[in-house]
Amino acid sequence: MNSTNTTNTNTNTNDDDENFLLKSRKEMLDSFRSPECDFTRELVERAASMMAANAAAATTTTTSTRTTVQLHAPPPRSKRDRFMSAFKGQIKPLQSHRLLDERERILALSQMPLKWNRRKKLKKNEKTKTNDGNNNKNNHNSEEEEEGDEIELEKADEMHRKMVLTIYAKLTGDYREEEIDAVGKHWETIGFQGEDPSTDVRACGALAVANMVSFVLFNAAPAIPAAASAASGNANNGVTLGRNAVAVHRLSRCPGQQFPMCALGVTFTSWSIRVLENGFLNEHINDRNSKFNSVWDCLDSYYVGVWNIFYKTWKRGKYSLKDASAVLKHLEKHLACRTGVSKAIRASERVLDM
Repeated sequence: MNSTNTTNTNTNTNDDDENFLLKSRKEMLDSFRSPECDFTRELVERAASMMAANAAAATTTTTSTRTTVQLHAPPPRSKRDRFMSAFKGQIKPLQSHRLLDERERILALSQMPLKWNRRKKLKKNEKTKTNDGNNNKNNHNSEEEEEGDEIELEKADEMHRKMVLTIYAKLTGDYREEEIDAVGKHWETIGFQGEDPSTDVRACGALAVANMVSFVLFNAAPAIPAAASAASGNANNGVTLGRNAVAVHRLSRCPGQQFPMCALGVTFTSWSIRVLENGFLNEHINDRNSKFNSVWDCLDSYYVGVWNIFYKTWKRGKYSLKDASAVLKHLEKHLACRTGVSKAIRASERVLDM
């Protein structure tokens, strides 16, 4: 009888975990690819920003006889990148409308703000206590309080909420939803620099959180082959979910080598946006012999590879937070370019030492 009760409680706890956490990376990607996920506003803003950039890049100077168009110089590239581009030729665009649409939706996601519930909902008894204690206030102040209550009761996007809670639960091992407040000091334990995750990811939008979820839930290379894991009794199907992310999180909390993990992930997302916009990933996506079936897979592989290279560099060099600027500048030079994309993708298949 006791065994049945324990099994029931275990199943109930597992069901509770599944309610507020992502079951897999595929669940998040299917949500972004579904027609219900509306990117209209972000796509319009992106098109407007591109038109403004093109208008600013092409400055027309009118003379008495002719009009000359002066184009700004392209962004500087490394000598090695210019040397390799002379042999590989120009960058080819994506070869299908499906890939082009997926690319635009990913870039639109980088402009979508993280719709994270910043405040707890006020209870009815708390509202009555505040109203009873403020009987002497005028009607104008009471109306302002009611408006403030409406702002606090604003609902967040359910997928964005699951993404943030999944990152926190997988890195810390805390699966109690009621203990995870929307705002608090506990977010600093996984590398956010403030008490509200939405303030740290404003530069790259919800894409920064989506990339971090992919890093937490997905690693390209298994630690144990599927056949060996089945023989040994491990039910991981040959997949090391979150192993590399846990290793990076442990290093970020190591005395003397601390670094803000999630805040650093926003920086790596900005590199991912750059290589995607410049077309540096197109060669790997268009290759029919490659393992990538979508833009998301290639982008996540690059993102995971950047984290693996950073982990190896930071751990072997025994760097501290004062060296972060020089290390990131060095890695950006060698990874956020055309030749560095292949290096990062190859590094994504590496399993980090715990």
